[in-house]
Amino acid sequence: MKKSPVVGQNVPINKPKLANIPDQHRWSFSFQYFQQIEFFGLGDLGGNWFVSLLEKLRDLSKMSIDSFIKDRVTTNRHRYHRINWEATNIPIQRKDVSWVDRRYLDNEDEYPFVQFQISKALGRVIGFWDETHQHFYIVLLDPKHNMQPSKDYEYKVDETSIEHCEFLSLLADIDRIKGIKCTDENCVCKAKLNELPTNLNRGRFVYFQLDDEYYDDFLEKTQSKSVKQIIELGLLSH
Repeated sequence: MKKSPVVGQNVPINKPKLANIPDQHRWSFSFQYFQQIEFFGLGDLGGNWFVSLLEKLRDLSKMSIDSFIKDRVTTNRHRYHRINWEATNIPIQRKDVSWVDRRYLDNEDEYPFVQFQISKALGRVIGFWDETHQHFYIVLLDPKHNMQPSKDYEYKVDETSIEHCEFLSLLADIDRIKGIKCTDENCVCKAKLNELPTNLNRGRFVYFQLDDEYYDDFLEKTQSKSVKQIIELGLLSH
């Protein structure tokens, strides 16, 4: 007769081994290489668009990558496919995504750019898989379907505007207000504005604006060096 375990007695429990658990890696996303550029800006988009984006990323995060890729019905439903750089009227080329690490950008065979839809009306997410094929780097967001112009719309590419974060927008507004001429020489508000920032312990940062004629040069120079390196070299040269 089989004896029941005694209360308090150490009874071995058959726990599942990790090696026996099926390999079901789910989607995860990185914005390390995300950037806004011409035709791929996020200005003038309402909050509903961003909610739809987050919900799409959430839904994909619940899905097995292997199951998604191998299921033709699923990939078609999500408009998941490799970017066709020969597409009619495509506004950029792979080399234009110059802020992506060269080990990825220069190796199209191993790291092709792909897209999937947020929804049919709300546009696409564009990016690539990392070395492990477990993490998806988001490179561009395409609310206007500009990456692969459609024949149904005569291959039209729509303009977009770049949206700046609230911090930079606030600094720009402060600079603009500082430049307004005040009729009162003793204006307290103007004096306080000119004292900003008042607390330098917040961190060391430099904010500046470039004229359009210098901006293209700035983008070119920052492809291979960080802004910090360029500023340091400029200081050393003087």
